[in-house]
Amino acid sequence: MKGKARVIAIDDDPDSLGSVAAALRRDGYEVHPFADPGEGLAYLSSEGADVVLTDLRMPGISGLEVINRVVAEHPGVSVVVLTAFGSVYSAVEAMRAGASDFLEKPVGIPQLRAAVFKAVKDHERTRELEQLKAEMGQRYGPEGIIAYSRTMEEVLRKVRLVAPTRMNVLIQGESGTGKELVARAIHGLSPRRNEPFLPLNCAAIPESLLETELFGHERGAFTGAVATRQGKMEAAEGGTLFLDEVGDMSLPLQAKFLRAIEHKEILRVGGSQVIKVDVRILAATNRELKARVAEKEFREDLFYRLNVFGIAVPPLRDRREDLPKLADQFLQEIGKENKTAPKRLSPEALKALMAYPWPGNVRELRNGLEVASLVAKGETIEPEDLPPEIAKGALPPSAAGPIPLPAPRTLEEIERDAIRAALRETGGNKTLAAKILGIGLRTLHRKVKEFGI
Repeated sequence: MKGKARVIAIDDDPDSLGSVAAALRRDGYEVHPFADPGEGLAYLSSEGADVVLTDLRMPGISGLEVINRVVAEHPGVSVVVLTAFGSVYSAVEAMRAGASDFLEKPVGIPQLRAAVFKAVKDHERTRELEQLKAEMGQRYGPEGIIAYSRTMEEVLRKVRLVAPTRMNVLIQGESGTGKELVARAIHGLSPRRNEPFLPLNCAAIPESLLETELFGHERGAFTGAVATRQGKMEAAEGGTLFLDEVGDMSLPLQAKFLRAIEHKEILRVGGSQVIKVDVRILAATNRELKARVAEKEFREDLFYRLNVFGIAVPPLRDRREDLPKLADQFLQEIGKENKTAPKRLSPEALKALMAYPWPGNVRELRNGLEVASLVAKGETIEPEDLPPEIAKGALPPSAAGPIPLPAPRTLEEIERDAIRAALRETGGNKTLAAKILGIGLRTLHRKVKEFGI
């Protein structure tokens, strides 16, 4: 939604409704007040909104029903509950139903402003995430970005944060984790989205040709150069250049590339004319570049030019919560590509997938499912249809080897995780989280700061 953020306020108390609407309008919001919840919901269905601010106890349609209707019919729209009948039970029920915040009347204007501001930002992030997921599914290949795990949620948070900027980004992760997909996501959410996105794999091109691929060449620059040719940096003008496996670039070429991105200009091989370029650089590597810098195999100044903002893509073994959804997505895609009904995983086959360490990451998962889809005789993939090394995960402990015990957790780790869980449950409302945890608000603030939450 363009322009001012739109807020729908629903409250059967006219005095409260009027004061809330006036306060939010002073902050620049477009506010539509309704004493009748049904009318407010009808307006939401026809005109849309960023935030719904609702009383909890109202005649006819309750605030809890308003929340349920908004969550079911308008996913992504944030709901803030405002009521004179606050209680821990009511707050928890509202949060579980999908409210983003819970405020008790009489509410202070600063608290109201803070809650609505946070709700608007939550709505914006949700809308961007949905756009990102849609673009990933439609435009950016088979993997898609699935983020049920905390580690991948953090990757998507960083993608949304850095995408609108001009910063160069270094994406690090093991082979097969989907680094190019992350790069395409950054480009797709950036102001450059309608300009070229050009990938270049530095490890796949002979060193003697990589300079030409980057900068282009003039006719006659070398044997076989029968015509002038643009390089990737010139062809990506106004858009994004994605350099995969940038750690494989030779030191002499690193020096030339550093000058190109510092001065935003290039020289074609064999040329003498300086060409200005406006290109955003996204680089990726499966190597530890800091170690290569220490070994004098990668220029330190280039490293810091590329690593203005860093994103670490986790290996699949560290994001197992995403694995069932990834597997389902791949099976759907494989069925569509082969023009057959998609296969399903048996519980035993899924257990094998969850137990396997995935050295080849997401790429290995898709390849394994392609094989299994071909081999499976029926509609369901069984463990024996999987590649042998993956199928071992379905064997009993005696055959598959010892099961590693989870690492012992300290009291501090348990306490930190409990605070995080309470804050997630309450949508970040520290007052409510403190009540759920049974500690004072001041203690919670101290713990949050202490644990860096």
